[in-house]
Amino acid sequence: MVGEPTTHDEQTPLLSRDGAQNDVRRTPLPLKQISIILLLSFCGVAAAYSSLPFLNELLLSLTGGDEAKVLYYASIMEASRNACFLITVIYWGRISDHVGRKPVLLLSCAAVIISTLLLGMSKTFGMVVLSRCISGGFNSNVATTKTVIGEITDDTNRADGFALLNVPWSLGVSIGFFIGGLLSNPHKHFPHMFSGKIWRDFPYLLPCATIALASSLAFLVALTHFHETLPRKCNSFTPVEGTSTDTRSQHTPPLHTLLTSRVIFSISNYVVLSFLTKTYLSIQPLFFAMPIAIGGLALEPIQIGSILGFFGLCNAFVQAFFLGPSVRRFGLRKVLRCSLSTLIPTFLLFPLMNIYARDWQVHHHPNSRVIMYTLIAIQLALFAIHDFGYGCLSIYITSSVPNKHSLGSVNGIAQTSASVARLIGPAFANTLLGLSIEKGWMGGYAVYFVLSGMAVGGMILVGMLPESAWEAANPEES
Repeated sequence: MVGEPTTHDEQTPLLSRDGAQNDVRRTPLPLKQISIILLLSFCGVAAAYSSLPFLNELLLSLTGGDEAKVLYYASIMEASRNACFLITVIYWGRISDHVGRKPVLLLSCAAVIISTLLLGMSKTFGMVVLSRCISGGFNSNVATTKTVIGEITDDTNRADGFALLNVPWSLGVSIGFFIGGLLSNPHKHFPHMFSGKIWRDFPYLLPCATIALASSLAFLVALTHFHETLPRKCNSFTPVEGTSTDTRSQHTPPLHTLLTSRVIFSISNYVVLSFLTKTYLSIQPLFFAMPIAIGGLALEPIQIGSILGFFGLCNAFVQAFFLGPSVRRFGLRKVLRCSLSTLIPTFLLFPLMNIYARDWQVHHHPNSRVIMYTLIAIQLALFAIHDFGYGCLSIYITSSVPNKHSLGSVNGIAQTSASVARLIGPAFANTLLGLSIEKGWMGGYAVYFVLSGMAVGGMILVGMLPESAWEAANPEES
């Protein structure tokens, strides 16, 4: 059965290569286990995004209406959350290698419930920061869910399993925004149903309580129906007669011993992909909203929200149904390289869109407006193909581990490294965008050419990876 321990030696990697992949019949996905993982992921994403519609209003109420302090407070809040995440995520991976994946997933879900309720009842900035610290410090979902997917799938269906992780993300973002925007201030929007004092005192409690309730149901489902995926021997705290009491340390080796060349190559590609993705995602909404005269499209917020919301739903469909067949048809490295290559035209389309927007603004050519929106659609389609890279690299990372008991630790290292890249990416891109506009570098478009060049470098880095998933490790690497 998929996901159960085998009789192979403990140093055997999670991916075996017993012949051409196309000649092997695909193993059906363990839908029950995967559905629970997707549910937990959905709750985590929805909780993270449900606060964004009312966050500015919440911070304004805490600063006494001082708008100058809002950005300062928001920066402290996000920095606290990110710092807690960076400090702890690698250790949650290590802990999951010791005690199992299920306890860590349940603890993460419980943290979502507590942090969300705490945010909804916050009356001071300290409570807001505490809720964000709990959310970040116990946010082990991303690394642990990837670990579980790697353990309950095999090399015939792993691409399909990782592709499904995009579905709860896209749905969580959309539904989280919807819940946060619709249910905040219920005493104003639904006075006949929510006229009680509690809703006036805590205007953001209803959306937070809704998320917490959904997360509580997910917690109960996982508690009663999710089966541990960490091999039982590795999950045991009871020493077996005739064995050393240091068994756990043998199963979970020191971090430095996990950094084999193939782990480093896989994570390096993941870091580059994360960096480039975050630069695009940080520039995109700014570009859509910026005035045409300085290089943007001057779209209204409702237009931007509609475009990005529709793309999110379409992207979930594309990832779920096309990543697996693409990997089986073309091979893992070719799909990954194609993913990186799409970023080159993706970045270069920014100045082209602005050129047509300028033409429409100055000469009022209707075709220019149509072409501009067509280019937006092409750019988003290219970015959907780009997202294939995450599923591909999840497969590479899963197959790169020195032994099957260290997957949680390796995923923790990968998430920590990628998180650093995601912090640096927006700062780098936004700073370069500002300088390009201010200094007039290449007509204000220099940032897009620089990022396209970096995407070329990412394509070259893919060459360090094998055509398919990593083969079995050499004994000295184990």
